[in-house]
Amino acid sequence: MNRLRLKFSKNGPIKFIGHLDVMRYFQKAIRRAEIDIKYSEGFSPHQVISFAQPLSVGATSDGEYMDMTVNSMKSVSDVMNRLNAVMNEGIEILAIKELGEREEKAMTAAYAAKYRIRFRNSLKPDFDWINEFEAYLKKDKLSAMKKTKSGEKEIDMKPLIFEYNIDKEDESVDLLLSMSSAATLKPALLFGAFFNSLNKELSTNALDVHRIDIYRYMEDGETKYIEPFITDDINTRFILNG
Repeated sequence: MNRLRLKFSKNGPIKFIGHLDVMRYFQKAIRRAEIDIKYSEGFSPHQVISFAQPLSVGATSDGEYMDMTVNSMKSVSDVMNRLNAVMNEGIEILAIKELGEREEKAMTAAYAAKYRIRFRNSLKPDFDWINEFEAYLKKDKLSAMKKTKSGEKEIDMKPLIFEYNIDKEDESVDLLLSMSSAATLKPALLFGAFFNSLNKELSTNALDVHRIDIYRYMEDGETKYIEPFITDDINTRFILNG
């Protein structure tokens, strides 16, 4: 048996398909591609697949991940070619990596996600949001009310923002945000709090959200860093301890 991690994109109209439908889509694609997928045991066998953190409906991505276990395969490139041959427009397998036995599942290994945020043309703010947002991010504390199972609680978003880069010419911002079982910061919460700080209301669906990649936590001696799930480029790493 082989454990595989697939990186895929989700763009175009399929961005309006929810996570559960994406799961069903992949289950059917795996059968159509005749992948020798492993099934669970018991009265209701299902394909042994799992996904990293779900993507919000309406968002696009070039960094989604799915883990799956196969009984046999010719090569990772053969699996990739078979799947891409049966994919509809909007989803493409970008890379496949074979996992070691001890590697965590993508859903538990996820530590951060990088997003590119713009405003939709028809819903752009009527103020200079780029410069206002830059000033907002420089504050010592960024408070927000986050919904939890027990209600709402106030959090400080500042420690959950690992890195940001503002492109004033493009009117976009890249954000590297915490996305783990311990603490997750979604772009909508950050921008909602930003608008609230200006006594303004964020329009529904105003944000054009694109997930660039998902990162895992790593340690190398005393150095702590995060890097994309599938990468051979050390330049994509973000050092956490300076």
